[in-house]
Amino acid sequence: MAAKVRNAIKWNWQIPDGMIKVKVEEGWITLEGELEWNHQKDAAQKSIKNLIGVKGLNNNITIKPDANDQIERIDIKSRLERNWPINDGDIEAIVSGNNVTLRGTIESLYQKDEAGKIAWKAPWVRTVLQRTDSRK
Repeated sequence: MAAKVRNAIKWNWQIPDGMIKVKVEEGWITLEGELEWNHQKDAAQKSIKNLIGVKGLNNNITIKPDANDQIERIDIKSRLERNWPINDGDIEAIVSGNNVTLRGTIESLYQKDEAGKIAWKAPWVRTVLQRTDSRK
């Protein structure tokens, strides 16, 4: 089982080679390591979750940016403004180190999900917290 999991991760082009440790215990998979981007962490999980014999998954991969420790709030704000489904005036991005907090008022869960995806795509983000309220 461990060899199947390692191969699935190795064959995923989004995941840097040799960055993830795999533990297998009675069908339960634990992934550990550090990656630069959240989409790489998600790709690792998606690569193995449907393998035959996998009973469960603990994704303990952390995001540790390799580059700069500061994220520019302006970058996230401009990304929010360019996304038409999000009413950018109602969502504020608060940046502290590598952590982003989104707060404001949203019309729908779709807007909340989109705002979160936008924040995760900014370089060097480690965590995204969403403190948004629905208008409904």
